Amino acid sequence: MKRLLVFLLLAVITVLAVPSEAYARLPYVTTYFDKNQGTWTRIQDFYKPVNAFNDGFDEPVDIQIDASDKVYVVDKGSDSVFVLDDDGKLITTIYAKDGPGSLDAPEGVFVASDGKIYVADTGNGRIAVFKSDGTFLQAYAKPDSPLLASDPFIPTKLVVDRRGVMYVNMKASYQGLIRINPKGQFMGYFGANKAHQSFMNWIKKLVLNKEQLKKETPSLPKPIANVSIDADGFIYTTSGGDFGKAAIRKLNAGGVDAFNGREFQHSHGIVDVAIDGNGFMYNIDQDFGGINVFDRNGDVLFDFGMTNVNTQQFGVFGFPTSIAIDSKNNIWVADSGTSTVHKFRRTDFGNDVMQALVMYADGRYEDSKPYWDRVFERNEMFTGTYQGLGQVYLEEGDNAKALDYMKESFDTKGYSEAFWEIRLDWLQHHFLALLIGIVIIAVILTYLPRTVRRLLKRKPLPKSFDRPLADIRNFFYTMFHPYEGFYQMKEARVAPWIIIILLVAVVAMKVIATYYTGFLFHPVDLSELDLYKDLGLFVAPWVTWVIANYLVCSVKDGEGKFREVIQGSTYALAPYLAFSIPILILSNILSLNESVLIHSLSSVMMLWMLSMFFVMTQVIHNFEFVQTIKNSLITVFAISIIWLFGFIIFGLSTNLYDFFYQLYKEVSMYR
Repeated sequence: MKRLLVFLLLAVITVLAVPSEAYARLPYVTTYFDKNQGTWTRIQDFYKPVNAFNDGFDEPVDIQIDASDKVYVVDKGSDSVFVLDDDGKLITTIYAKDGPGSLDAPEGVFVASDGKIYVADTGNGRIAVFKSDGTFLQAYAKPDSPLLASDPFIPTKLVVDRRGVMYVNMKASYQGLIRINPKGQFMGYFGANKAHQSFMNWIKKLVLNKEQLKKETPSLPKPIANVSIDADGFIYTTSGGDFGKAAIRKLNAGGVDAFNGREFQHSHGIVDVAIDGNGFMYNIDQDFGGINVFDRNGDVLFDFGMTNVNTQQFGVFGFPTSIAIDSKNNIWVADSGTSTVHKFRRTDFGNDVMQALVMYADGRYEDSKPYWDRVFERNEMFTGTYQGLGQVYLEEGDNAKALDYMKESFDTKGYSEAFWEIRLDWLQHHFLALLIGIVIIAVILTYLPRTVRRLLKRKPLPKSFDRPLADIRNFFYTMFHPYEGFYQMKEARVAPWIIIILLVAVVAMKVIATYYTGFLFHPVDLSELDLYKDLGLFVAPWVTWVIANYLVCSVKDGEGKFREVIQGSTYALAPYLAFSIPILILSNILSLNESVLIHSLSSVMMLWMLSMFFVMTQVIHNFEFVQTIKNSLITVFAISIIWLFGFIIFGLSTNLYDFFYQLYKEVSMYR
């Protein structure tokens, strides 16, 4: 018995001594933005943390990397600039306790092409310049200019162009960057953000007089948070707020923004941006808590990283303050929250993706193929691969394969190009057959009705068919003669089953259009389509129109009965049936270049239907023209009220259901 107990005890100790399962997973996820579908999708790691350096940092607030990959870190807490090599080893520290080279709470650094180190010496209100070996060279104080007389000189960030002109950002300044030439002279403001004019401000300008406007708080532009410069000399400013609108501005020498104030995703809390040698941008955003990669046009590609103010975890930021990228595409992030500098290295997958994207952007599609193939081997769900390979096959003339890949990536522009080539080839080989087919169809459409009429004369249908057939003929007759058609319908009682058949035909046409409209004009994944939701959104407006129109017009002394409103509203749908068939056919044979034809037909169809509903209201309720306009507008308002109440009731019902469901689960748990 004792041996058995000892054996069991040893077994338990052995089991407990076995280390728990370990994961090599990073603390954050990497996602890719599919621009064609507007969705974020998780993918494998794009960048991985390789080290976190803390060589006596206290509060690192800015980071710069020179052409030789030396890393310059401004430490506000220790009044120093640390210089690291590309492995993160400390080379030297620029620090002086006193004297002209002494810094006070510096917040920005920039290394010029001649090796000079410019430091935004914030506490001393100057720009200090050092030689490459850290020896103090000179300082720039506030320029002597009447335009700066009332403004404090508190530099926080700066860059220097090839001419030695400094672009300096001032603390909490909304006037833009200050330009200072190498002689220390003021050259003017540069790149100020535009003031946001809200709708209320516009109303105030219309209503208030000059005296009242003076008492209003002025709408000032956003202050610039940081400034960067790329190899071509473009100045990049970053500004947080406004949900990423104009978060990054790419300014030429004249101060014109190449991005034209566009909105950047994950950039509401942006603090800095770095630009690599290929013109791709990397921002660090404190609200999102990570790094975002953008292409040259400002379209977001990837995001990764994570922020936790209490973190002690490798690769997680505490309070990121600046970002830089070296010539090997390693990303460096200054983190004042953890007093460290993080270094991230691009993975093999990331290198292949970025290399393929660069070649794709440069139009070198054939050269990009091996990179896309390697990306495809690692991740066949990455839709960018299909878009890239689709363009490659398009260049190679393999249009059928290009068509499949473009469809897989939901790239309608590329799909249209491949489709156009395939259609041209088909027409060149089947033009005669197509011509014969068109003639045959024209002959059938011409003589088929005559043949049917002759047959009906010889063998007429029973009398019981006359009325239903007349009602169906009146359905399309009303489309071209709405006043006469609706008057005839008002005098006659259309059988309910005829109305039901017509409504079923309209709904069936909607279902057919949903599934068989050409991909170019309906680029969706049909397997994920929610047909019931689509039909609900299609039918609900018609139903609410019928209810609202009857209620409103009844109150306004309209003569129409509820049955007549249903009949008229059904006949008003005739243009939808008549136009949907040619639109459906054209959507499968036209490319995007000819899309104006489909858009024109769709617009005519909508206008025609609206006119039909208007005439129906006028005739059924016996209104005058102006009276019909008023009541139609009131009907639209009533529809919006019905929908509002519908949403409220739905929301309350959902909460009530959730309450009872949770109550049931709790009761079930303690039974």
